[in-house]
Amino acid sequence: MKAKESIIAWNQNSDQVEVGPWPDRTGWSKSYAMTGGAGCANVQDMSHDQLKAYLFIEAMHMIIRDKVDPFAVHRALLKLDVYRDGLAEDMPQSEV
Repeated sequence: MKAKESIIAWNQNSDQVEVGPWPDRTGWSKSYAMTGGAGCANVQDMSHDQLKAYLFIEAMHMIIRDKVDPFAVHRALLKLDVYRDGLAEDMPQSEV
């Protein structure tokens, strides 16, 4: 998925995190308390490198601040091409 066409949605203190299409025409993201990604106005103006940094910062916010399971965050973000582009070659890029 393209990051500028995706919402990241999650629930704090859980392993519930999902990446899906933006705009959300079906309402899938309504079951999550927190969202980020393409729905944020500044994301649309980010360069590739800025977007890559944004995704890693957002991942840290989910993991540290919101106590979302790190493996669930990684699995969900693997759907995003820019996230995968920022990973080391030896980083698992499938189910963990």
